[in-house]
Amino acid sequence: MKTTIKVLLIMALVALFAIIIIGCEEGDKSSTSVTDAQEYSKAARDAESPDTAGEDKAAKTSKAQTIAVTLYFSDDQAEHLVPEIHQIKKTSTVAKAAMEELIKGPAESGHHATIPPETKVLGVEINQNIAYVNFSQELIDQHWGGSAGERMTIASIVDTLTEFKSIQKVQILVEGKVVETIAGHSDVSKPLARDEKIIKK
Repeated sequence: MKTTIKVLLIMALVALFAIIIIGCEEGDKSSTSVTDAQEYSKAARDAESPDTAGEDKAAKTSKAQTIAVTLYFSDDQAEHLVPEIHQIKKTSTVAKAAMEELIKGPAESGHHATIPPETKVLGVEINQNIAYVNFSQELIDQHWGGSAGERMTIASIVDTLTEFKSIQKVQILVEGKVVETIAGHSDVSKPLARDEKIIKK
């Protein structure tokens, strides 16, 4: 009888000890599982939410390196100029950059280019509030002609450059020389002033 009781006690103790060991192992596994989940969650958040401060800084830097300029293009009827605001890189020759952007053409539908795309800007110099803008020969050779087309070309150049406070008039040059006309209809041999009436209101 005593032997039977001892055996039962030993079995009970072994079972209790086994339960305690299993419980500890499960607790460790649970703890590890929670820790892993926390790390994964943090990694997921980091992947889904990148450092916006870095992006903001890059955007501000990019914005600081550009300048907004108003360019003038032709409307559908070649009767009026229509403005567009473009972002161009800041440079010591921003007037030249504005002319190059004008040659690239408009971004909005219903607006039309005023300068042959083959044309190159050879330079822009400002002296006593007059901008001397020097174009390549393509300004004349590749021009589509017509009095209205020539008028749009001239007015878009002059009105775009006179958006700058330091420029009051514009002298158009071709290959470094003063020319009488671009397409045979308008005189461009003298510095030209801004034309506000041609701008569509």
